[in-house]
Amino acid sequence: MPKRKSLTNASPIAFRGNRLRSLRHLRQISADKVAHQTDLTTHHIYRLERNERPNVWGTTIAKLALVLGTSTDYLLGLTDDPTPPPRSRQSRSAKPAPTEEPTSDEGVESVP
Repeated sequence: MPKRKSLTNASPIAFRGNRLRSLRHLRQISADKVAHQTDLTTHHIYRLERNERPNVWGTTIAKLALVLGTSTDYLLGLTDDPTPPPRSRQSRSAKPAPTEEPTSDEGVESVP
């Protein structure tokens, strides 16, 4: 697991547009393709790369991280390792198992 930077010694948490641009070039992905896959405009992608958007929504950062194959921590400057953490095998649509027993007594035989 990549080592996180200490928040006391790190610069403020902020979106790092230079990392977006570097990864996009490294992975040879056009700004148009990133824009299309993240439901943003190409102009917005370029503005993010130039740090012209000071407040970036978390969902936007998450979408960018998925498209670029990195972590949100990397895009926010919390780690210098662009390698994403391993994803769980559980499907996104899978619901967690219930934590309580069913309350219905239907079909349950009582013991005298």
